Amino acid sequence: MRSFTRLPKTGPFSLGLLASWIAFGGWNPEPHAAEQAAPVPTLLGLRGELLVDDDGTLDRGGKEATLLNGGARLRANLGKWNRSPDDERVWRSTWTKEMGHTPVAAYLGWEEQNLIAEVTFRFGAISESWQHQCFRIAFDQRPEITGHIVSAWANPNNDFIETGFLLQHIRKTPEKEILQDLLLDRQPLSLEPERWYTAILEVVDDEALFRLGDHLAYAKSGEIARPKNLVSLTTGTTWHEIRRVRIWKATRNPNWERQRRKIIAGRQPFKAGPHRYQRP
Repeated sequence: MRSFTRLPKTGPFSLGLLASWIAFGGWNPEPHAAEQAAPVPTLLGLRGELLVDDDGTLDRGGKEATLLNGGARLRANLGKWNRSPDDERVWRSTWTKEMGHTPVAAYLGWEEQNLIAEVTFRFGAISESWQHQCFRIAFDQRPEITGHIVSAWANPNNDFIETGFLLQHIRKTPEKEILQDLLLDRQPLSLEPERWYTAILEVVDDEALFRLGDHLAYAKSGEIARPKNLVSLTTGTTWHEIRRVRIWKATRNPNWERQRRKIIAGRQPFKAGPHRYQRP
């Protein structure tokens, strides 16, 4: 398997991206506490109505969905979810082999074409041979589509899919037979245990932009331009913590067309196409 390393901070990617962020209205460092967390500046989209602002104050993890602001609901019934021992407003997912599917938190209660999701998370170090670390944001349309309209992975070492910073589209039959599987982008990734990161996924019409610090993945595909009624967060099997989740309706940023080429220029070349990954 190909080894990925983090892009150099002083290279054209970081400098070009920083310049573009300034052109879009400036940039602020990633937040380190929920109450200090100003939203990350957007590039592809403009934020509209706030659909979800989950600051960790409400309980979760039972069979019943948690009612959030504006009628949105949260289901966190896969894996185990408890308040973090370090901060009662942070939620920690854990997993053991007998639990089945790895932890998932799903937000639903609307149907929108264009969305922006921003999540602050971290994960613990690997302490068992069967553990892995990964974080995924997916935009879904359930039950019409089994699979994910857009699946955005920050995957250090989960062998369920390639490692790296990924964008994927996958549709299946209700019986889990794959109808279409597209790997839309794959970029280098370097993340450290116990460090907080903020990931942002912007989807407007047929384009998706996924960012986390210096990392950026981009895709343009007609399969992305579908209604979306659920945002799911999937974590790995070490402990993972989520500090804040915000989801907005989105419209196209009028500056995007002018800035697109400069913003995505630092990505490593990648040709989107059918996904033929075979799990080891």
